[in-house]
Amino acid sequence: MNILDEIRNRAVAPTVAPREDVLAPQQQGSPTPDMPSTADSSVSELTLLEEQLRNLPEIAPRVPVRLEMAIKQELDELCNIEKITVETLLEAFYVTCQDKDTVMKQVLKEAKKRLKSRKEAGNIRSSITRLANLAKKLK
Repeated sequence: MNILDEIRNRAVAPTVAPREDVLAPQQQGSPTPDMPSTADSSVSELTLLEEQLRNLPEIAPRVPVRLEMAIKQELDELCNIEKITVETLLEAFYVTCQDKDTVMKQVLKEAKKRLKSRKEAGNIRSSITRLANLAKKLK
């Protein structure tokens, strides 16, 4: 056998029998044991799932949150370790602080301090941009 024949033989991959589509309609005589045999049971299961969903809190669309770089890295690390999202962590922080007036006041005080600092940084960046644009025009 030459090399070309060996390559051709390797190129022929074994085939696998096609899988049955579990979502395809079943034939009348052979319902599967783990699939509902009637449309009524499918509808009732759908209704049950919709009812369960109605009992859970509605989730708002994503909110873009800008964070300090170091805090963002620490939050990401914590969330990865605990296998949670930053959004659920934020919700938990709020719910936990909501009933504790002294903690909430402390958090709000820190938030206002950070907001003031961010506004100052924004004003400085804006001034730098304006001065850079002015310098370009003068050249």
